[in-house]
Amino acid sequence: MAGRLTIEDDLIVAVEEADVPRDRMVFPGFLDLHVYAPETIVATGVTGYLQAGRRPAETADPLCLGLHLEGPFLNPEAAGAIPVDELLPVDLVLLAEWLDRGDVRLVTVSPEIRGARAAIAKVAERAVAAIGHTFANEVTTRAAVDAGARFATHLWNAMAPLRARATGPTTALLLDERVTIGLIGDGHHLHPTVEELTVRTAGPGRIALTSDRVAQPRSREHRLQGGSRSGAQLVARFARFGLPEAATMASLVPAQLLGLSDRGRLEPGFRADLAILDASFRPLETIVAGKTVWTLRYPES
Repeated sequence: MAGRLTIEDDLIVAVEEADVPRDRMVFPGFLDLHVYAPETIVATGVTGYLQAGRRPAETADPLCLGLHLEGPFLNPEAAGAIPVDELLPVDLVLLAEWLDRGDVRLVTVSPEIRGARAAIAKVAERAVAAIGHTFANEVTTRAAVDAGARFATHLWNAMAPLRARATGPTTALLLDERVTIGLIGDGHHLHPTVEELTVRTAGPGRIALTSDRVAQPRSREHRLQGGSRSGAQLVARFARFGLPEAATMASLVPAQLLGLSDRGRLEPGFRADLAILDASFRPLETIVAGKTVWTLRYPES
């Protein structure tokens, strides 16, 4: 709708219909659950992200919401672009030490490796347990969800393919309403019809658009190694499913997965994290807790 937001301090306090120029769009700030290279991500309307890696690391970025450990407890045969020498067998003592840090928010585990189910159950006690980089069959995948897994890390990518009589992990993850689907929506990792199949099957309310953003994305041996598009660029692509639906996938769903009950909506009482875009989805301004943290600066004429 055309309207006006009123912000006091760090909160939205009113949303009113108003006759205002329609040359810009306001979205809840975008949240990205899978970022390796956060530099300049704020310029795409992202107001919060998880720093991805295989080991815990320190970060001073106030936009960082915590860590996404993409491993190291992964199946080497399904490592994809992740170097195999960075992977480890499941170690519950080491995992407990990492979880004790308090900043680990999401951990991706391959459910078919030895000890995976115990690791998933331990993660689920303190953070979000995710399934990814997997050649697991449907039975093993469902058992991992029963153990506490609630997120699918970049569904379809680095996973066993879907076949007529050997479904692999994808159907179990798509059809289980307990699972939030992570989707790299950059137009390179997935064919548009696979994106549509996923949205129409799971629904926007279960999909979190992610970037897998790296400093220098490239393809090697037919393997994509990370992405470059994030925030507004993902929303622009998924706007074909509707603007409210794209906003849900880019903001509300990741907020809900992380338990951030004050983010993801343009409603009174929600934090004033905003992404302001023009009619072509070009970012104009990013606002975090009511304060502008990035704005598009036009070159002087």
